[in-house]
Amino acid sequence: MNYRHIYHAGNFADVFKHLLLIMATEHLTQKDKGLFLCDAFAGCGHYDMNRHEVGKTNEYLEGIDRIMSVASLNPDLKHYQSRIAPHWKARSYPGSPLLMAETLRPQDRLIANELHPDDYESLRFSLARFTQARTTRMDAYECIRANIPPAERRGLVLIDPPFEKPNEFEMLARQMWEWKKRWPTGCYMIWYPIKAGMPIAELHDEARDVGMNRTWVSEFLLNDRDQPDTLNGCGMLVFNTPFQMPERLAAYATELGALMNGHVDSLWLTEE
Repeated sequence: MNYRHIYHAGNFADVFKHLLLIMATEHLTQKDKGLFLCDAFAGCGHYDMNRHEVGKTNEYLEGIDRIMSVASLNPDLKHYQSRIAPHWKARSYPGSPLLMAETLRPQDRLIANELHPDDYESLRFSLARFTQARTTRMDAYECIRANIPPAERRGLVLIDPPFEKPNEFEMLARQMWEWKKRWPTGCYMIWYPIKAGMPIAELHDEARDVGMNRTWVSEFLLNDRDQPDTLNGCGMLVFNTPFQMPERLAAYATELGALMNGHVDSLWLTEE
């Protein structure tokens, strides 16, 4: 309950997460059938980059500020810039629930969940104009369990914990088995930080053992993953990875790494 994403809005980890999220959601909307989207740790939905909390860290200067300062030739990176640009012109940055809400068609719906009371109120305001979006305030894992399998049978769940709890990785491992049991065909995207000593290899092993189709992981690394006392990178673990998503990321991974002073690593844990 203490974590506030506003201090980190627009940093390299946000950029990496949102690039993958946009690719996944827009791929899923290529079919006409209705889509269910769930953001279990939604945050505020929208971030004013002029707020003092943002200025305390200025992490966005190494992330979205660099991305928006170049004219990329890659179609996916250009598209990401076009999605951010209307907000960026107003000195704001959209969080994942707002990016998801902006993709909604009449047949789609979104559940955006946030437990922090102040951030929940901001989230409600950010999504108020989207009639197919509903906000909830409950434990994130309870929210997922309460909403899967969805009536639409197609969809995506974004899991982006603050990792304040010492057993967060163990909780994720237990939940993955539950998700497979309840909705084995859903696309699940699990974001995680990379710091020295974190049981990331064990998380990957557990995901491999769960055995959902097309389990893929991609990481953006700023430093050696074992460098102490710092955030060395972040990763995204995906179950039922949308087709062409890994190849599309690979097409601009070098450019993305150069812009944010890091590099992308990706691997398949399972395939069909």
